[in-house]
Amino acid sequence: MEPLEMKEMENENPPDEIRDLAAFLYDLIENQITRGDTKAGLILAADTVFATAVSLLSRGAIVNLFDGSAPLTNRLVALLTILTFGALLLSTLFALQVARPMLKAHSAGGTLFFFGRISQMSQSDFIEKFIGQSTQDLRQSLLTEVHTTARLASKKFIRIRYSLDFLIVAIFLWGMIQIVVALGS
Repeated sequence: MEPLEMKEMENENPPDEIRDLAAFLYDLIENQITRGDTKAGLILAADTVFATAVSLLSRGAIVNLFDGSAPLTNRLVALLTILTFGALLLSTLFALQVARPMLKAHSAGGTLFFFGRISQMSQSDFIEKFIGQSTQDLRQSLLTEVHTTARLASKKFIRIRYSLDFLIVAIFLWGMIQIVVALGS
């Protein structure tokens, strides 16, 4: 936010109200990140259970893909099984990316609200720098962290969507396997 925009915002809202709104927004986004991490954990659990079930129920099926004498239905089941595992792998990878924290400071070194930067300072250094900030600097830092946290939440939810999409593809492929097996019997 530009200094001029910040001044206009101050005229409309007292500084404490701006700080309170920014803090509320930050907490709201942090809660979304927590929900995203929870969803990623649930997807990882579902992927693991599904991959275990598919591997137990399709033992030896993949070998049929390379067996020229195997019936067409067996070869199709083998191909669908490989695609199912591929979709589960991609679902798992996207879910793991959500769960893995990206600890990167801002290009300007971060704000005093970023724990990565705080942990690099001594306690007395942090206290001195934090107390020494002007009200304008504190608000700017808080709003910068709100924006950064919102971008992080957005990235997490995009990856969750991809992870869920690949899990749905894996379930669809497993259904196709069941149809092929039923029709082939």
